[in-house]
Amino acid sequence: MPFNRSSVFLEVIEGLSKSPHINDGNIVEMAKKILYSGAQFLKIQRANAWLMDDAEIKLSNICSYDISKDDYYMEGDLLAEVFPIYFRHIRRNDIIISEEAQKEPFNSELVEPYLAPLDIRSMMEVPILSGGKIKGIICFEQTISTREWSNDEQHFAIALTQLLTLTIETHYKNQYRDELERLVNEKSILIAEINHRVKNNLAIITALIRGEMTRAKDNYHKDLFENLLSKSFSLATLQSSMYQSKNYDQVNFSHFMRALISNMSQTYGHNKNVLVDATLGDIDIDVSKAIPCSLIVNEILTNSFKYAFTGNRKNHLSIKIANQENQKCFIQIADNGVGLPDDYVKKGTGFELIESLVDQIDGNLAITSSEKGTAIELTF
Repeated sequence: MPFNRSSVFLEVIEGLSKSPHINDGNIVEMAKKILYSGAQFLKIQRANAWLMDDAEIKLSNICSYDISKDDYYMEGDLLAEVFPIYFRHIRRNDIIISEEAQKEPFNSELVEPYLAPLDIRSMMEVPILSGGKIKGIICFEQTISTREWSNDEQHFAIALTQLLTLTIETHYKNQYRDELERLVNEKSILIAEINHRVKNNLAIITALIRGEMTRAKDNYHKDLFENLLSKSFSLATLQSSMYQSKNYDQVNFSHFMRALISNMSQTYGHNKNVLVDATLGDIDIDVSKAIPCSLIVNEILTNSFKYAFTGNRKNHLSIKIANQENQKCFIQIADNGVGLPDDYVKKGTGFELIESLVDQIDGNLAITSSEKGTAIELTF
């Protein structure tokens, strides 16, 4: 049965393609396997692999192999300023076949320092290409005598080079992944530190307000401090919702509202028999709008719990959050309380603050109030 060299080449490539060094991105170890296989099965004396820098002005040796010594070694860099003709030629990104290497014009700069001393007669140089750019080159070198490079040998050399290309691409992808993981980890640590500091600062502010509240001499000033505490809690709850969701661009407002409603019920709802009906759609709000929006609903809910209800009736508070078809957010807070006074804006009920905050989020506020209750709708 005749010897089929192409089948041997194919088996070699198939075996090398299963090397774990490709997935690991281990350029040096994969290069060693490729150079060894190239020298053994092409029956040549030398093979070497080089990496090109991004500016395409330097080739750095990955490693070289000498079959007569069965050994790997390192060679010095090749610089474009020293070998300009050679660099211009390899930048063409084509396989270079030199059957008489020392006579080729593009090798003229290499003859004296490299080809002649090592008695290199024929060369086959295959570019390592990635993304249409040259990333390096593999050189297969015949010494002592010249030779012709058959089509099968050229295809074999190209296939070997493609395996090294895959390894190099994996290596850089792994580097990018590791760098990305490092940056994500640094970001997580930074965000955790910021969250810790903000949480501590809000806790300090709350403690200071509580301390001053004990010095209040009348209910009016005590109510002022209670309002400040409520706002402080609202901001702390919003900040906590952002951190727990791990989404720092948007806030799940329904999660925030559940915590706020629970706090309002415990703070102001005692002895008032308030039934809260909350329909909270799953809405994410941009963080730049979430802060003023949280203060708006905090003021509205505070007014409802504190002023709308009496303790000797069934009090009802309805809260709805939804996304509208026009991609706007809709919040409705309605109660069956006593209604707002005619001059409610001037009565210290927080509506001057509410209207200012509504302007910040380019929203629209609609208020309907009578002795049967009050409904406030916010769209933004």
